[in-house]
Amino acid sequence: MIRKLGLSLGLSIVSAALLMIAVGCSKTPAASQVVVEIPSGFSGDFLLEMGVKDAPALERQGDAFVVTVPKNGKVSTSTLLLNPRVTFKNGSDGGVWGYSHAVFSTGDGIPVGGKIEFFVGSRKDYDAEEQKKHHSGSMLRSVAPSHEPA
Repeated sequence: MIRKLGLSLGLSIVSAALLMIAVGCSKTPAASQVVVEIPSGFSGDFLLEMGVKDAPALERQGDAFVVTVPKNGKVSTSTLLLNPRVTFKNGSDGGVWGYSHAVFSTGDGIPVGGKIEFFVGSRKDYDAEEQKKHHSGSMLRSVAPSHEPA
């Protein structure tokens, strides 16, 4: 009887341990708070390149990462944010348009880099910038050399 009780208790402990491991492995990473500070007078595209080797880590203030948009609109960091919760401190006159976040992974699903992009300005300026991007892409295709015989 004691032997049966010990076996039952042992199986219960192993089952509980396996359940805890499975639950722990299935959790998605917690979202990182990111504050993007947009200075007065800034207008244009912003790009945050993440996971860049030898680039500085993002500054932290308390529990949040802080990114200040530079005049050229580009920041590179070794910090890789998989699931950021982004808030904007917008000191400019424009709005924030076209926000996107992407994470780049190896074939095994290991995150190795990423980017956050958006545009700051009026809706009209954002639409014009998007048109330029789409138009320049189509121009590149139209000027590709022809493979027709001469």
